[in-house]
Amino acid sequence: MAVETTVKAGEKKPLIEWTPISSMWFREMIRFLNMKTRVISSFAEPFLFLALLAIPFSRLMPPGAEEMMSQMFGGLSFFAFLAPGIVGIGLVSRGIMGGVTVIWDKEFGFLKEVMVAPVRRISLMIGRSLGGMTIAVAQALVTIGVASLFGIWYGFQVHSAAGLGQALVFIILTFATFIGFGITLGGMFEETEGFMSIVMLLQLPLFFLSGAFVPIGQLNGVPVLYQLQFINPLTYGIDGIRASLTGAFPFFPLWVDLVVILAFALLFLILGARAFNRMQLS
Repeated sequence: MAVETTVKAGEKKPLIEWTPISSMWFREMIRFLNMKTRVISSFAEPFLFLALLAIPFSRLMPPGAEEMMSQMFGGLSFFAFLAPGIVGIGLVSRGIMGGVTVIWDKEFGFLKEVMVAPVRRISLMIGRSLGGMTIAVAQALVTIGVASLFGIWYGFQVHSAAGLGQALVFIILTFATFIGFGITLGGMFEETEGFMSIVMLLQLPLFFLSGAFVPIGQLNGVPVLYQLQFINPLTYGIDGIRASLTGAFPFFPLWVDLVVILAFALLFLILGARAFNRMQLS
């Protein structure tokens, strides 16, 4: 019996533990589905963004300027240009807000309970991230669906099934980047107020210097702002999503978008895993 106990104690835990991963994923899904207001707001948000932002702004374009605007937006209508940007904005918001759930779970003691279990913390983080990713991808697909419906009148349609699949790759990598970033930030704060103040400060430059609302090339010649676009991960995510969905010519070659957003995703997921692993729970 003593020998058997010693052997079991010396067993190495696998790097990826599927039971805690699936349990955390299931917990995230149950928590999301049990909050009816959160479900409604998550899927109403794309409709409101498109209806209250994309359509009114599209109507601001002066008659007779269609050709000029098409050149500015890479051959797309303004609505078709803006819709993929709204997809990207939703991914950033949901990804970074994943850090808030970390703080909430610290405050309410949930993390303390699960982290004393004999499983790797990285498995817990992966499960949480996959739960958030499932919700974010569903929201992105709803946004694309609503945009396609409005696009009957405002000039947006998905280029092809292959393009949609390619866009899903960029959607997943973009979300992975910002869930890693959110968890990294969440590990640094003990209170929601401090976290939210930093998030609000960071989101505006992330949104407006990403090509979501204004074409990247339009800021050429503007010192600092033009250069900041190239260190913004969202720039590459939205450029890849837009080109994949619409068939428009991307600002960067698609392989560059893919390599850069993949590198950012790996970097922030590693940083997030490190912050999650070193988190101190009182």
